[in-house]
Amino acid sequence: MRDLVPVDPPYTMTSGLSGKNGKPAKDISGIACMPPKDGKRRCLVVNDENTGAQFITIDGHTITPGADIDLVGGGPSPNTLGTPPSRNGCTGGEGKFDDLDGEGVAYAAPYFYVVGSHGCSRGKAKFKLSTFVLARIRVDANGEPAGPGAVETTYRLGDALGLAETVSAYYTQDLQTDDGDATPNGLNIEGVAVDGTRLFAGLRAPSHDGKTFIVEADVGALFAQGHEPLKAAPQVIPLAVGRGAGIRDLAILPDGRLLVLTGPAQGQTDVPYSLFAAGASVNAKLEPIGRLTGAEKGAKAEGVAVLGDKRILVMFDSIKDGGPLEYTLP
Repeated sequence: MRDLVPVDPPYTMTSGLSGKNGKPAKDISGIACMPPKDGKRRCLVVNDENTGAQFITIDGHTITPGADIDLVGGGPSPNTLGTPPSRNGCTGGEGKFDDLDGEGVAYAAPYFYVVGSHGCSRGKAKFKLSTFVLARIRVDANGEPAGPGAVETTYRLGDALGLAETVSAYYTQDLQTDDGDATPNGLNIEGVAVDGTRLFAGLRAPSHDGKTFIVEADVGALFAQGHEPLKAAPQVIPLAVGRGAGIRDLAILPDGRLLVLTGPAQGQTDVPYSLFAAGASVNAKLEPIGRLTGAEKGAKAEGVAVLGDKRILVMFDSIKDGGPLEYTLP
């Protein structure tokens, strides 16, 4: 697999992104953008320690942070669609409802989607209901929230994970910290893409025999009105991306394929951050694209947005403001 090198000029920020409790953002874990309008792009980013997400505007190579939008608030909402997960195998017990642990952002008109990790907390193996939420924000043509009821939330993606063949046994199980193929290898989401009618949830774990997994669910069913649980089993797409590797983000390419950003499924230091293209169906061809290079030491590639036929923007966890880098696809 070839190395991909960042292209110049570098991106600049007009101000810092919003972190937890007013601190600088160092946990950017997802980004998605609307099509350009008047030469500018309206995008949404998520910092996984926050309860919501933040709008940004990209003008050339300048990023201007905008307003924050709260998604889960300070406690469970009676308006959240579906029902809270009944299964809880997290050995640390129940934690408090606080951050979303947002791990991915997608855009499919007229909505931005933001997905929580849907897994036990990594440090203390706690079950935190706030992280088992999928949210979407209806926006207008300028990327502004479309009124006071713009935000919808649902628990039904958790139902899909609990019904998904191959991976359901790892849902609400403790996350593994070292070897990506070891037990317990609990399930967590780190990427999302939406093509309008289908939502693709990319799993960082479990990772088995060099394969990682995408869970595909119907958007209409996930956001159907009422509190009935999801009953239809989702499709599971296995991807042979290499031992110990898991999905860190997803995006839709102009040709309809999925752009798959991968990295360590757990804490491995020998698994590179890489890009693949995959058909959005079972047994579709997987095409290696390249390894990401050029990021700051310690940076973890966790967000990718498609800017054009060959242009992508990658943002990173563990460095200030996501350290955005642009790459050209071969």
